[in-house]
Amino acid sequence: MKFLVVLSAFCVAINALSDHEEWTEFKLTHKKGYQNKVEEQLRFQIFQDNLRRIEEHNTKYDNGEVSYFFTVNQFADLSGEEFLARINKQIATKPTLNTTLFDHTQYQVDEAKDWRDVADLVVKDQGQCGSCWAFSATGATEAQLSINKNSKILLSEQELVDCSTENAGCRGGDMELAFEYIKQNGLSSEDDYKYTAIHETCKKATKVLSTISDFKSLNVGEDVLKTAVGTVGPVSIGLNADDNWQLYGGGIFDNHLCNGNVINHGVLAVGYGEANNKDFWIIKNSWGTSWGEQGYIRLVRGKNQCGVSYDASYPVL
Repeated sequence: MKFLVVLSAFCVAINALSDHEEWTEFKLTHKKGYQNKVEEQLRFQIFQDNLRRIEEHNTKYDNGEVSYFFTVNQFADLSGEEFLARINKQIATKPTLNTTLFDHTQYQVDEAKDWRDVADLVVKDQGQCGSCWAFSATGATEAQLSINKNSKILLSEQELVDCSTENAGCRGGDMELAFEYIKQNGLSSEDDYKYTAIHETCKKATKVLSTISDFKSLNVGEDVLKTAVGTVGPVSIGLNADDNWQLYGGGIFDNHLCNGNVINHGVLAVGYGEANNKDFWIIKNSWGTSWGEQGYIRLVRGKNQCGVSYDASYPVL
């Protein structure tokens, strides 16, 4: 009996040491710092909870019960509730604009498409600012410039955050309103109007893009979205990034709990394909390359997962 008690204590010590080693690596990798020891202890406890969550989920992945896996990333010191609170602050009221509708009936599309290399897409990081809408809009516009003009320009999200007054800066916004701003005002480059992740006073800067001619919205439906992505290029979409997105590390995200009842995040649909008899979307996020598959998530296609087709639009040069 004494031997069993000692062995049990030894196992607990090993697990605790492993968690501490993971914690140390996490803080170094993601440059984490905390106000005091109390705050750090709280974050460590949440981190441990997330390690157990990752282990439990990935056991299911290894057993073939789920099609995506979790990993430690920059959000691993947040509880699920904290993560959702951060994402949900990006929710914005959908504006009523007289937009032109995309006519998907005139196109035929390939069974697979991936614009990542063709359009030379760059994954960026919005940080703690709720500016996903700006990153989605610049991503779509950068892609159109690359595809149609062979112009590799990174555009300024910060100008949209500061100057697109119809949107709410770091408190959320809408991609169509961002396109309307670009149509009326043009947009500067990221180098000339650098990103700070803070809503600041609108500044003057040289416009590297003078205007866009229009922007189009899509009717709801994954067939429509597939046609647009397959022919026009990357499309800005709003969807529901639920708490399972927090620790997503790779694979095809397929979770029936992620519905489109809440649209809280703007991203970019850049392609689609099939793997292991599962159709998927290729989605470019704005949480940096340490999240997901080098900054991307593959989202199951054919189930309107997370409301992927409910809010879609793209700019026309």
